[in-house]
Amino acid sequence: MMKSLTLSVLATCVAAPAFAATVNVSGFSAASYQASVGSMSTVVSQSFETYSEMNVNDGFATNVGTFASAGGTGSGGTVTEADFANDGTKLALRDGNVYGRVSTTKSLTGNTADDMFLDSNDTKGIIWNVMLAGQKMFDRIVFTVTDAAEFGNSLKIETGGATYMVSSAGNGVKRLIEIDFGQNVSSATITLGHFKDNKPRTNDGFSIDDIAVSAVPLPASALFLIGGLGGLAALRRRKG
Repeated sequence: MMKSLTLSVLATCVAAPAFAATVNVSGFSAASYQASVGSMSTVVSQSFETYSEMNVNDGFATNVGTFASAGGTGSGGTVTEADFANDGTKLALRDGNVYGRVSTTKSLTGNTADDMFLDSNDTKGIIWNVMLAGQKMFDRIVFTVTDAAEFGNSLKIETGGATYMVSSAGNGVKRLIEIDFGQNVSSATITLGHFKDNKPRTNDGFSIDDIAVSAVPLPASALFLIGGLGGLAALRRRKG
């Protein structure tokens, strides 16, 4: 009984309550990105520059969480003209310029070799489950999106009860996405996908890049509780 009670109390104390996020979308520039990220005290970042070009399985794990396709099978030039094995059923790590999808990292570093990004690969979109290692919580996220909302489609961004539609952008347009959760949270799901007439679309891809998560250490009181409950569990095992 002691063990199950311990786990129940721990989950109640550590789990983040429901939250209402706000989403802001603006034009990307190195200056605007750096100003937004510069206001974060502790940043966990991901620019995909340490990866090689390839398909990635659902559940692709990074230091800012995991990524998966929102479904569907891409069949456009992005897939058929890829220089690696690509069946259009998964997200992909890409480099260079893929039909207007590009990395924004080189604009931030000045290094033209910094050209990797995560591509929706003409699937219905990207599902990003945000979670940080080291018992860290977070309250804000900044990232970039390129080549979204063309061909009459709208990019729908959904998270924490908020929905934001990006519409009427041209080929290769770069956007800065800022999400504020309004409080510290331990996890969040962000879904991005193209829609037209309220239906999800394939074969109109986009990229995401240069993710910055504003990390907040777990409160000392929660860490103390975890340590104390861990000690109680150990004592229970010894007595058992």
